[in-house]
Amino acid sequence: MKKILSIISISASLIVSAQTGINTEIPKATLDITAKKEILTIDGLLPPRLTRAELTEKGNTLYGKEQEGAILYITDVTEGDRLGQREYIEGKGLYIFDSEAANKEGRWMCLFCYAAL
Repeated sequence: MKKILSIISISASLIVSAQTGINTEIPKATLDITAKKEILTIDGLLPPRLTRAELTEKGNTLYGKEQEGAILYITDVTEGDRLGQREYIEGKGLYIFDSEAANKEGRWMCLFCYAAL
């Protein structure tokens, strides 16, 4: 019985597509998010949101090569520091992690940011 279940499980996993769709049955990319057309539905994509203080608490070693391309939205820069990986976090906005920057120590780089107040 276990052998039959294993064979069925392996066969089913080969049929499953590697693409994921949200609000679509036929995804056109690895992750395809289609907006809902209803007037009262809020559409959009919310990246993880942190303050610079919260990112500071995570330190300078948590993000590394495996997090290359990670995106965060920094909501507030009044606290926390601009040391190490946070050197370029000067204002709120979208940041992307570049693990190759600063002699491979990594840095958060601005994608779309506002000037600090």
